[in-house]
This record gives sequence, structure tokens and C-alpha cells, in this order.
Amino acid sequence: MFELVLVVCLAAQPDQCAIERPPSIERFATAIDCTHGGYFHVVRWLMEHPNWNVRRWQCEQPAA
Repeated sequence: MFELVLVVCLAAQPDQCAIERPPSIERFATAIDCTHGGYFHVVRWLMEHPNWNVRRWQCEQPAA
């Protein structure tokens, strides 16, 4: 299983960044599924958090 991981920064303070693992996003069966489906979740997250920018996103296997 893979999960989406976002590096997000405040739009007004780009040096203030955090790592987000959105809990509402389902886990993906494969890295390819995550890569293909992740983009749409990133766009949705941005629409729900207008004061933030996504600097980077990637797919990771969650820690056990």
C-alpha cells in the first residue's frame, strides 16, 4: 500500500513548510496508482487549503 505525502508551505510565508499526510485520502495499491491518482488529490487539497502551496508531493509506503 502507498500513501500520498505532501510538502506544503504557507503562501504568505514560503519558508514555513510542513509535511502533510491527508487522512481523508485512501491508500493506493501500487506506486503507479498513487502517482496517477495523487495529482487529483493534490488539486483537491489545494482547493480546500487556499492559504497553502504544495511544494512537492510523492507516494510512500507507510511506516509499519
